[in-house]
Amino acid sequence: MLPQFLTAAYPMERHYFLLPKFALSLIGFYPEQERTFLIRLWSFFNFFILSYGCFAEAYYGIYYIRINIVTALDALCPVASSILSLLKMCCIWWYREELKFLIQRVRVLTEEQRSERKLNYKKKSYTLVTRLTTLLLFCGFCTSTSYSVRHLLDNMLRKAHGKEWIYETPFKMMFPDPLLRLPLYPFIYMLVHWHGYITVVCFVGADGFFLGFCLYLTVLLQSLRDDVTDLLHIKNILNIPTKKEEERIVKQMERLVDRHNEIAELTERLSGVMVEITLGHFVTSSLIIGTSVIDMLLFSGVGIIVYLVYTCAVGTEIYLYCLGGTCIMEACSDLAHSTFSSHWYGHNVRIQKMTLLMIARAQRVLTIKIPFFSPSLETLTSILRFTGSLIALAKSVL
Repeated sequence: MLPQFLTAAYPMERHYFLLPKFALSLIGFYPEQERTFLIRLWSFFNFFILSYGCFAEAYYGIYYIRINIVTALDALCPVASSILSLLKMCCIWWYREELKFLIQRVRVLTEEQRSERKLNYKKKSYTLVTRLTTLLLFCGFCTSTSYSVRHLLDNMLRKAHGKEWIYETPFKMMFPDPLLRLPLYPFIYMLVHWHGYITVVCFVGADGFFLGFCLYLTVLLQSLRDDVTDLLHIKNILNIPTKKEEERIVKQMERLVDRHNEIAELTERLSGVMVEITLGHFVTSSLIIGTSVIDMLLFSGVGIIVYLVYTCAVGTEIYLYCLGGTCIMEACSDLAHSTFSSHWYGHNVRIQKMTLLMIARAQRVLTIKIPFFSPSLETLTSILRFTGSLIALAKSVL
């Protein structure tokens, strides 16, 4: 059976940033979380574990490049995700006040949309965000767990054949020799395993924020579209609206224009918060996916399963970013098209000018602005093509 929060019966309001709140609260980094002394201490501990894990993985991979390229790739593949996860953790902490404002303001604006059509928009988007973020959490959890399972299975097979246990961590990391000996080895092993889960929850939190904000802003744009078309609708085109009706429409139109401007401002502020995270994802996505596919070709047995799940997790991440960007762009285009198709021409000149200005503003599609890239499904296609080229090049070299 599915968990309750994935079913249609789950209360819609509780879907709002459900998975990012759960994930980031685990490590003490959720923006709305009360920053007590224990929470601060716990968040610093997790930051230290993730930071040292990135260093130890990178050092291990670089050290083994000249010795064994396969072992080096086994360390360098996950370290790219770990470093990106550290970047996300730092950005979430640095922009915590801005994120808190965005969470609260978008919540207020979406709660104001209460008509039946708007509730359907909300239910569809809220549920989609929760389910896709859950898929990312599941893939990430399976990836991190599979590294430990692979290590344990390899050592169990070694013991079965009369060989000694290899005292290594599930993720390839360089540690001082005393830490990889009994009695400290089990403690270090658990810390490294927790390092993998910290990486996962940082991805779930940051990626869930991006997708959530994009789809919640999409709901606001869809609601604005309905309000504009309903306001400008004329039941009988032969009946000219009275002066009093036109004054009422002008006042309501001004409020709708202000709403549109606020949505544009929120999107711009979201771009400022997510620019480093999104840019890091798009720059490294091809490298991470390509390396994991190469590792999948080089390994056998459980190693193939590990990197197959890892590839699915990374692919899901980049898909969430591209889907979120596409939803906002399509909602903007739909707003411009629907407004132009309304009965704006049947009103006075002032309303016509306001409507045309809104159409022109909506045609300037809202996007999450990052250097060199624009999150969209077209960008995802380009990334996958470039990844294929990297894989083909690496196969010819190796």
